[in-house]
Amino acid sequence: MYHQGDLSYFEAVNKETLKNAWARFEDEGIIEVAKSRNAKILPRAKLAPDWTPLRNPTTGRIVPEGKLWNFIERIAQSRREGKNRRDGATVSTRVLRHTETIAQNLFADATAETNMSEEDKILLKRKQKRRQALQARAHL
Repeated sequence: MYHQGDLSYFEAVNKETLKNAWARFEDEGIIEVAKSRNAKILPRAKLAPDWTPLRNPTTGRIVPEGKLWNFIERIAQSRREGKNRRDGATVSTRVLRHTETIAQNLFADATAETNMSEEDKILLKRKQKRRQALQARAHL
């Protein structure tokens, strides 16, 4: 995306920045992550149900509306102007398509492994309860 002009700074893909964003998304309930105590089982994550976008029934493509789309639009509005600045809706649509392609590959890999263990289900329920308790606090 940097080389295509969608990112102004290569540092936007910094590992620490992405780790912090991932943790924040989990805290805010945007994604749900299930981690196992068994180190051999990789963590699993999915978009929270209320953040999951709808799909066009005829094309199967993501419909540009809902919580996720609004969030992406807010990010696009806050981007700095620059020589490579592109239309926010165009970039947002391309980002969602890239994400969808990556997610499909990850899903195919994840379904090849065993289903979620009982331990993972319990941990996920605990996180959901914690998230509900935190919903009363102010959100950015």
